[in-house]
Amino acid sequence: MTIAQVLYVLEIADCRSISAAAERQFISQSALSQQIQRLEGELGYPLFVRTPRGLTLTAAGETFCREARPVAEQWQRLCSAVKPDGRRGRRLRIGMGARVYSNRLFQDIARYFDSHPEIDVTFVTEAGLDVLAGLRDRSIDLALDRLPAGEEGDPSLFVCDLVQERQCVLMSPDDPRAALPWLSFGDLQGCNMISGLENSAEDRMLRRTCQEYGISLSRVYRSDGIETNMHLVRDGMGVVLGPESFASYYGVSAVPLHPETFVSLKFICLQNGMKKKDVQLFRSYLCGVCRRRGTACERCTSPCT
Repeated sequence: MTIAQVLYVLEIADCRSISAAAERQFISQSALSQQIQRLEGELGYPLFVRTPRGLTLTAAGETFCREARPVAEQWQRLCSAVKPDGRRGRRLRIGMGARVYSNRLFQDIARYFDSHPEIDVTFVTEAGLDVLAGLRDRSIDLALDRLPAGEEGDPSLFVCDLVQERQCVLMSPDDPRAALPWLSFGDLQGCNMISGLENSAEDRMLRRTCQEYGISLSRVYRSDGIETNMHLVRDGMGVVLGPESFASYYGVSAVPLHPETFVSLKFICLQNGMKKKDVQLFRSYLCGVCRRRGTACERCTSPCT
């Protein structure tokens, strides 16, 4: 057994695809398949079984990966520590939206980087962050946030869903509408709305929604801080469109939209950004966390392209 074979197995387990894993490991599909066959022959049992949704770990494969992940992480630390030029502190700059906190992912993220001291990580959490602009001007390496409306088909992006949530109308717990089972977009007619600064990603999404559904608002309160926005919501100054997880995290009420609408917390980077090993490993770790929690959506548990 070689460390390369161990890393290959973990990559396939995360991608659920030989072709996707081969691309990310910079190896041909046939060579990767041969390596896995050799390892399975040495072990004496199969690690994967093919299903309609891709490759799935066998019970023995699950055990193998559970034991192998700490080994892979230790190998990464060793490689970083023994570089001939002694360089350390590889940089990783991550743009993070509020959904990271409301979904309680930040502690897991902090633990990951605590176990990877060779990575010099910077968290960019400014309100109204334009994640796509940050990726394209290289001020951030990746983003954990929702994808701005209209960017779903951008071929320059690598996008992986982490947590899928119902989109809700967030309001004060004292608002009489808080007891309703759902609200339609039409019910927002004449409301006071709360949004980000003018022309921010949040503001553009609100204007697009109003245009699409023919909604006229009474007024819009704008702020560049999520805490300020949630204070306005709790004080009954207006409502805001947001994910269900904001309700318990910020102490507001969440009424689901009808028809049911979902928005995902996503892992977003440029396609060429996925060539960085640190980005690949971090993405694999996050997907694993979400799978174990049972919060991952289908796209998080299937190959990402």
